[in-house]
Amino acid sequence: MQEQDSLNLEQILKQASMPDKTVIITTLNEAWATQNTMIDLFLESFRAGNDTARFLHNLIIVALDQKAYDRCVTVHLHCLQLRTDGVDFSGEKLFMTSDYLRMMWRRIEFLRQVLEEGYSFIFSVCFSFFWKQKNIHCVFSTI
Repeated sequence: MQEQDSLNLEQILKQASMPDKTVIITTLNEAWATQNTMIDLFLESFRAGNDTARFLHNLIIVALDQKAYDRCVTVHLHCLQLRTDGVDFSGEKLFMTSDYLRMMWRRIEFLRQVLEEGYSFIFSVCFSFFWKQKNIHCVFSTI
């Protein structure tokens, strides 16, 4: 991770974390970033859920490409662009292909960096929906 990216990560973690230094993280690429797709449904599930809107402040969306980042900053407060030199993560990556595995390893490396900064996280994919506060507490109780 480049030095500027590390500074951005540190700043976003501080802004988005709960008092116990926990954040909610999801990733986004161009394939899911267009208007009226999964990212919109994901964010709406927080807004429409039973006492879940307050967790939007704790959500960090990690954009895997420029178009995803551009879309993220129009719909959410805490966006981080994860740069990976020489790799294009903008399109759909089929399960277990080399591009898919490269994307998964990059995500794991990023999550390791979050832990090294002293934060805990709940990782959620964009097709998970939060309809009740209870869902969030269930996740916390299993950590």
